[in-house]
Amino acid sequence: MSDIGMKTGTSSAKITEALELLNEAAKEKKDEIKGLITDKYSHIRQAMGAGAEQGKQMYDKVRQLAQNTLAEGEEKVKKAACEADKRVHKDPWAYIAGTAVVSLLLGYVMGSKRS
Repeated sequence: MSDIGMKTGTSSAKITEALELLNEAAKEKKDEIKGLITDKYSHIRQAMGAGAEQGKQMYDKVRQLAQNTLAEGEEKVKKAACEADKRVHKDPWAYIAGTAVVSLLLGYVMGSKRS
């Protein structure tokens, strides 16, 4: 039985030694894996930062374009209103008669009963 006891003690020591080696290897790999993940995350972080910057630039361009378009549209509306005002002041009776005819027709169409 003493042989079996020695073999068991030796086996336990070998298993303990193997587990310690595995633990050390895991710690070394842990640092290596952590470094790889940190590097990969830094690339992702940089890519997201670049994407956010591009998005901000696109937003600024669209905002500027919208402001320019609104300003141009406002100017066109003002010109059209000014022209209409000039025409109405030049010959008001034609516009009064046209408005009366359109109103009469609209009232007739809306007032008629359809079955």
